[in-house]
Amino acid sequence: MEHPSISRRTLVLGAAAGTAAIGALAAAAPAAAAGTAAGDFHESLVFRAGDDGLAVFHVFGLTTTVAGSVLAFAEARLTQHDADPHHLAVRRSRDGGRTWEPLRYVRRSDGVQSLVNPTPLVDRDSGRIFLFHAECFRDAGNTGGSPDSSRLYVVTSDDDGETWSSPTELTHLFDGDPNGQTLHMPGPGHGLQLTDGRLVLQVWHRRAIAFPVADRRYGVTVIVSDDGGATWQAGGGVPLDGAYPLNEARLIERPDGALVVLGRYASGGTHPRIVSVSTDRGATWSPPVLDASARPVNAIDTGIVRLSGLDGDREPSRIVFSRTDSPTRRNMTVSISYDEGMTWPYSRVLTEGPASYSDTVALPGARVGVLYGREHQPGVTTSFSRDVVFATFDLAWLTGGADTGRRGPATRLSFEVEDLPATTSPGLTVVRTADPAASGGHVVEVRHRLRPVPRGDARDHPRRGVRPLRAVPAPGERRRGGARRRRVAGRRPHRHIDGVGALVPDRAGRPGRAGPWPAHRPVHRRRQARRLVRRPLQSRPLGAGPRVM
Repeated sequence: MEHPSISRRTLVLGAAAGTAAIGALAAAAPAAAAGTAAGDFHESLVFRAGDDGLAVFHVFGLTTTVAGSVLAFAEARLTQHDADPHHLAVRRSRDGGRTWEPLRYVRRSDGVQSLVNPTPLVDRDSGRIFLFHAECFRDAGNTGGSPDSSRLYVVTSDDDGETWSSPTELTHLFDGDPNGQTLHMPGPGHGLQLTDGRLVLQVWHRRAIAFPVADRRYGVTVIVSDDGGATWQAGGGVPLDGAYPLNEARLIERPDGALVVLGRYASGGTHPRIVSVSTDRGATWSPPVLDASARPVNAIDTGIVRLSGLDGDREPSRIVFSRTDSPTRRNMTVSISYDEGMTWPYSRVLTEGPASYSDTVALPGARVGVLYGREHQPGVTTSFSRDVVFATFDLAWLTGGADTGRRGPATRLSFEVEDLPATTSPGLTVVRTADPAASGGHVVEVRHRLRPVPRGDARDHPRRGVRPLRAVPAPGERRRGGARRRRVAGRRPHRHIDGVGALVPDRAGRPGRAGPWPAHRPVHRRRQARRLVRRPLQSRPLGAGPRVM
């Protein structure tokens, strides 16, 4: 069967881990089905505007300690303005976030100090807790609410957050900055300890607020420690690019050891997250790109955490992402990925109303915790939330019962094809259906194999992502066949690839290897040649119902 001139369509490529897995998924409830009884969910109030006479709690940090406590941090603001006086507040839970000890302060403002961006980082070897933060300042003549410069500090705790050291300043790590950046802000959220023990903290920078947005030189660097936090050194930074104004960011480690930074589009509006990758433990970083694995959302701080898939733990790759899934600050949503952030097949909404910043943490027993801001007055929409709540849930709740924490579900991916004709291999069935997720409004569903066909003088296709495109001379076809075997749960499934090697239909095996979280998604880097754009538009379990993202 041939379908000439498939232009701006979507190819839905299947992935399964064997017949038994397909049958189980086919019987499962639809992904992220509203009102499902599967799994466990609990939510508790952590901070509320007005507590202890404070105007609002904003910009959150979240971590677990080696003793098993959950520590929730926030700016305790005396006013709503970013550069006005703030304390650094913390509450501790010893039961996984179900109940909380009374409000305490790590540092209190003297009535002038603006203490901001509490960002924890725990050394799992020593148990020491680091809390990075900044003290902000306005330039003379700045009567607005935003700061122009800051100093970076760290305090530590060796007793599970009970007491804290005096602050140590680290601003000197940015001396000699050639970009003229004067504001140095940790996080937000939390830092990261790599599997090799290195401690890494993300820090975002910019010039004074008086500069136009395009001239503020937003960017992210890292600081690192290889001696348990006794000393800190400046690492590398994401290359500055005015088209990618990166500020509030998160870090995540890939199974191959690469380090990924993803963060907020600083100029506001509705955008995808900005992504960059380091393959040398933070020393250098790839040019930034826009990541469209999740649809563009309001430019706001988001949370992300890896649950499994590192250091040979034999678990599927699981990454959980929290954000306000809306062009405005509302609809706080959590999603899970099994393929290193390529797709997010399951999502649940924590609140449909106004919401703000969030941070995410992995808890024992394959559970997830999300600390997020939520407006408790219906109909009120502001940049700040009245309530800061902690939601905790298991994977069964997040996935509607498809993932209980023992094995991740197989997924079906969608890829967009731009002006690329294709034919199917003999004996296959192609189904056309309408789908608003596809640019052309159509989906082409291929169950097993696909063979792209050249048109014109040449056809270009990516080997992987935005690596150099390879021209295939015309006329004629290029065919490539083969089988690859991977042991999964004691079985030996296999896959066949008939066509271009970069296209991976009918993948059998554990989710998470179809393409690592890359710096190479060409979704916003246009090329003149016709090509296959590896952009996931939707993802859903095989046989599990409607599109969820």
